[in-house]
Amino acid sequence: MKNFIFISYSFLFVFLSIFTFGQDDKKIVAKIEKDVVEKQLKIKALVTNNTSTYQELNYLLISIKKGASGNLSNNKQSGKFSINPNESKALSEMSVNLDQRDAIKAFLYIRDEQTQKLLAKDSLEINQDFFKKSVSVIEKEEAFELSGLTIDETKSKVGRDFYDLFYIQYSQIPDKSNSAITITELPARGTSGQINIQVDDKLVYSFMTNPSEDYLREQLDYTLRYIKDYNARKNLIKNEFIY
Repeated sequence: MKNFIFISYSFLFVFLSIFTFGQDDKKIVAKIEKDVVEKQLKIKALVTNNTSTYQELNYLLISIKKGASGNLSNNKQSGKFSINPNESKALSEMSVNLDQRDAIKAFLYIRDEQTQKLLAKDSLEINQDFFKKSVSVIEKEEAFELSGLTIDETKSKVGRDFYDLFYIQYSQIPDKSNSAITITELPARGTSGQINIQVDDKLVYSFMTNPSEDYLREQLDYTLRYIKDYNARKNLIKNEFIY
């Protein structure tokens, strides 16, 4: 009888451990919901806090639309929010005109407001095959924004100037990775800030801001070099698992 009780308690402990791990593993959950009504696509950004603590977070919701003619358009919404333990919340909603031959991609990112660490993300694709069809040289060049998404999260004029330099230079590279590149800006001491370059949500390079154009172009060269090195290492690791 004692052995049976011991086994029962052991089983209960293992079950509770697995259950608790499963709950902790979810933590913050991001979700994109869609609803199509009369050629209008409604995209809703949702978040659920499965932790036991109050959270102060921020979100970024991006939609990219490619029309039948090959033209690209995008919409971006972002903001700060707080959420209680075990609470679900609607963050944002956007409407997009949707014809039969339109293609749409949407991305939702949830980050910690203080550390800017990515906590959760979700994506949505409609008619994704249309993104892969190239009917002109211009369309092929614009496809960069879909296969290698760049996200501008800078806050100052200097940060935006750097992002513009980066976007112009990077868009001219023929072979781009399909990884998302995020350029963020954090406050620092004094009047300067810190620019962080993230690829696949991993920090690959950072530098302090300076309004000098020569300085920004120098940092642009370093940024492109570090992105290239990161992608090379990523492809090397990937190829090691191909038999």
